[in-house]
Amino acid sequence: MKTNLKYIIFLSVFTASPKLTAQNYVIPPTSSIRNHVPVISDEKMEQCVKLYNESVWLFEKIDGTQVDSYSQQSVDNYNAMVNRHSGMTNEFNAECAGKQSRSACEAARKLNIEQGLSYQEC
Repeated sequence: MKTNLKYIIFLSVFTASPKLTAQNYVIPPTSSIRNHVPVISDEKMEQCVKLYNESVWLFEKIDGTQVDSYSQQSVDNYNAMVNRHSGMTNEFNAECAGKQSRSACEAARKLNIEQGLSYQEC
């Protein structure tokens, strides 16, 4: 029984990992509330697009995870994912939120092309 549970956990992590399955990158939401918006480099924006999308995918994985409250390993794995997501969110808010670059769309398109995904218009 324990071997089957470990196998199931391995498969669920392996198949749901954003690093292993091609997912489409999207542009983070923007806001035009302020008159002056700090500008960041296109390279930094690419990192922000990647961070934003990976945090969204991790949140979706967390949201779909069922935790076995009787299993310390299951609880620890879940908490590790939550802590990782929290760190990603904090990094995005500190480094990326409220900032713009010449082309966030170009960054998302480049990341999608690198994964072999279809072309998108900007």
